[in-house]
Amino acid sequence: MRCNGLVFPLLINLRSISYPQNIMKNYKNYIETAFEEWQKNGFCSSAVKLNTAIGSEYFDTCNPHFYTGDIDAKLVMVQLNPKRELKDFNQKSTITLAHYFDFYSNYGKAHYGIESKKNWKSKFDQKLIRFLRPLNLLELNSTDIFKNLENVVDQKLQVELIPFGSPSFDYTKIPQHLFSEYIERILGLITSTERDCVIFGGRVFSQILSSFITSKEVFRFKLQKVNGDLTKNEFEIEKLTLCYERKSFNAFITPQFAQQGMPVEAYGKKLAEIINLSSIFILLKINCLIFLP
Repeated sequence: MRCNGLVFPLLINLRSISYPQNIMKNYKNYIETAFEEWQKNGFCSSAVKLNTAIGSEYFDTCNPHFYTGDIDAKLVMVQLNPKRELKDFNQKSTITLAHYFDFYSNYGKAHYGIESKKNWKSKFDQKLIRFLRPLNLLELNSTDIFKNLENVVDQKLQVELIPFGSPSFDYTKIPQHLFSEYIERILGLITSTERDCVIFGGRVFSQILSSFITSKEVFRFKLQKVNGDLTKNEFEIEKLTLCYERKSFNAFITPQFAQQGMPVEAYGKKLAEIINLSSIFILLKINCLIFLP
């Protein structure tokens, strides 16, 4: 079936689309159902189903972590699943659903805001600041590092493909058909409201998204290190056009974001360059009379 919906131009908003609010409501209902299962039964049946298919207690069946930040944010980052050590498995629920939503919607404020102790800075969140700052989509230029940390968490939406934690994520251990309901739910959430930029973090998303990809372009390049030298190995960014429920939109896969020691700020600058080129192309394609400086 041909996609005849909107192509989301990254960094440029087209306001004429009507977004189905029931999809967002369904996603929140899904979270509520899993939370209530955890609270009432001590486990989530979806996690048990995954572990049964894998043949081991691979995922934590408790304490699901669906998203972090603003669920309506213009910038979306999709990760595979929350990292969680075995010692932190099987925690009991001690909070209400309202507190659960508030905690993950204001995670940055709780850890880095004015009323926080400000005695801890996540290495991952610090890396995100350097990676996302070149995109100019979040407020990340404060002289207060804690304000930047708060914003990089709370001003974007980070959503987990599989909401159940594990020490690692081995794509090959999970039966492929099990990904379908999870990726469709994520795509529904993404297309439920206006977005400017969608980033999938991990090479395996090429396979997971394969049935929704209508076009793909791979950019390969070397990055400049802090000392000015170029990296020995090449890096990649994949630009995708995805189609879901008659809506077509652009997204990007950053396969090497998680790589240790990589020049992450240069990687972010390259992504911004590719996004800007994509936006200019879309402007030309839709014949908008807009002149860029």
